[in-house]
Amino acid sequence: MGFRIPSRLTRVATAAFMVSAASVSAFAAEQTSTDPDAGVLRFYLVRHGQTLSNIKEMTIGGGGNAQLTHKGRYDASSLGLGLGNVQFIAAYSSTLGRAYETANAILRSRPMPVTQIDALKDISWGEVEGGRIDDLTRRFGHSGNDFPFYFGTFDDPNFTSPVKAENMFDFSRRFEGALKEIAHQQQGKSGNILVTAHSSMAFYLQKYRADKPLAGLSNTSVSVLEFKNGQFSLRDFNNTQYLKDGYVTEQQRAPLEITLVINPMTVLQKAGVMEGTTDSDFTADGAAANQKLHKELENKAFIAAYSSELGRGYKSAEAVLAGHNVTLTKDKDLNEIFLGQWEAENVDTIKAGNTQAARDLFSDDRVNRFQSADGGEDGDIAAWRFDRLLSNIGWQHEFSTGEVAVFTHPLVVKAFLNRRIPDFKLPLSRKAQVIRLQYKNETFSVKEVKTVE
Repeated sequence: MGFRIPSRLTRVATAAFMVSAASVSAFAAEQTSTDPDAGVLRFYLVRHGQTLSNIKEMTIGGGGNAQLTHKGRYDASSLGLGLGNVQFIAAYSSTLGRAYETANAILRSRPMPVTQIDALKDISWGEVEGGRIDDLTRRFGHSGNDFPFYFGTFDDPNFTSPVKAENMFDFSRRFEGALKEIAHQQQGKSGNILVTAHSSMAFYLQKYRADKPLAGLSNTSVSVLEFKNGQFSLRDFNNTQYLKDGYVTEQQRAPLEITLVINPMTVLQKAGVMEGTTDSDFTADGAAANQKLHKELENKAFIAAYSSELGRGYKSAEAVLAGHNVTLTKDKDLNEIFLGQWEAENVDTIKAGNTQAARDLFSDDRVNRFQSADGGEDGDIAAWRFDRLLSNIGWQHEFSTGEVAVFTHPLVVKAFLNRRIPDFKLPLSRKAQVIRLQYKNETFSVKEVKTVE
């Protein structure tokens, strides 16, 4: 069955699009400028990045979603670099996560919102959504990639699918309706529009290349439709050169540098007491270490700064960043590990118990294996939430120029390093430490570690 297309543009997931012939005609009539590009819109149609369902050759279409793989995210970001010279006036995606995530990755360095449109969704596989290509081949004796057998053709409105899939004709009609409504919304403008959607775009584009066999679209490929005087024409199809150019640009970029600052000596630390999320003021030596850090980092051009919500985290950040023109963002995911009943316990008492939990907690390489027996936070959970935030920080700022400062605490940093860079061992210290991390393509490495006396 095809989708019935409502006429109202909306951002919500249930929106669909159609434009009346009168609206399109009126739009075309307004293009009276002598500039050949006046009123011309070019739709850059991008297939989403690689997904887990692509790898597994699953029949997931408009009725489901699959996450982008690491390669899918990398390719989408690289494509954004490859399209760096293409100026977009607007961006749209289907309401399926794989397309929306791809659009946002492409636009990482551009402050542009992405409008989601339901009518741009993938073609529906009907009753075999979530199945496998091989299963279809065995069941029907036709390859699961024999798309005309399962979907018909773009010019056959009467085709009935053996798996009750949406046919190509209905899909093409709703997809074109969405593009025309976008054009109507951009009435009076000229320029390029990003649209991220799915491999089924090839079914619709076949009407502009009917003299050629049906061909698919590669992940993160670019096809260009030009809209002029109310008519579409195909200018490019399944172009992967933008992605290749993006690879070259990405490889030439320096990694993002993240300066991790572990808080200096506090009153409770000096007294031999476990802090965890328990908090205390700095000792005189701790306050002096903050001033040394301030001096050492005063010439750094930080583009962003983050700290834990604990006083010893954000107070250290405020002292070190004095004079820097940067906003400090506090986040609980940078807090120290919550130690349950070991909070505010004497360190020597904990070590004397010689439990596996204590051995892990005070190790250089197994803090992420720490398991609290009394309602505290396990090391792997602390490592995961710290990693999640630091990865988001890296993703957000990777294509920016400058460095990022992060103020946090020793145990949670060790747990993170054990998880992400297991070959690296951070020595135990009761002094402030500066760890310079590098982030590129979702990967962290340690550039330098310094202890501040």
